[in-house]
Amino acid sequence: MNWYAERRKVSQVCSGRLTPRVNEIVEENFEVSGGMLVSQINDLEFDVKEKNGSSYHVNLCTKSCTCFSFQSLLIPCPHAIAAAIKEKKSIEELVSSFYTVATLASAYADNILPISNNVNSSEVKINGEGEEVAIFPPASKRPPGRPRKTRILSTGEIRVSTFELIRMKTPRRRRHVCSRCKGRGHNKATCKVAI
Repeated sequence: MNWYAERRKVSQVCSGRLTPRVNEIVEENFEVSGGMLVSQINDLEFDVKEKNGSSYHVNLCTKSCTCFSFQSLLIPCPHAIAAAIKEKKSIEELVSSFYTVATLASAYADNILPISNNVNSSEVKINGEGEEVAIFPPASKRPPGRPRKTRILSTGEIRVSTFELIRMKTPRRRRHVCSRCKGRGHNKATCKVAI
């Protein structure tokens, strides 16, 4: 129940439109967006080039970017922030309404009653016909293998330490190099090059 009290407290104390964690993400993306070259295609479409030369198409009207971070997180990526600065559009308007303090406050507005330890009240419920029905936990079978110690990371996250996660681009996989012909994309066992 501590997490509930903490979230409720955050929603009451927050100043500004966005929640603190989303503000941090937007500020990180703002810092990354520095130095990007923005070319306007039409009213709300832009071509954004990074320092390494990679190019991204940003549409501020549909809130989309070809890096797909903007669509999946509903928080503007560095490319969208660079385009918004060029267009002189507010960055906070590009963030989804899901991340506002008002939405957070409405989610934790009602009281949540703790489950009592009384066996009779927690395991017996009355169905629509007025009969008491015993409710038991669902039958589950333990999966084979060793249980996970860490959760599976979502798209755009990497693990820094056991307790801290940061958002970054997913690393690219290393291509296979053949030890026989030094070619890429295959290994020694599948090499078809003549010796």
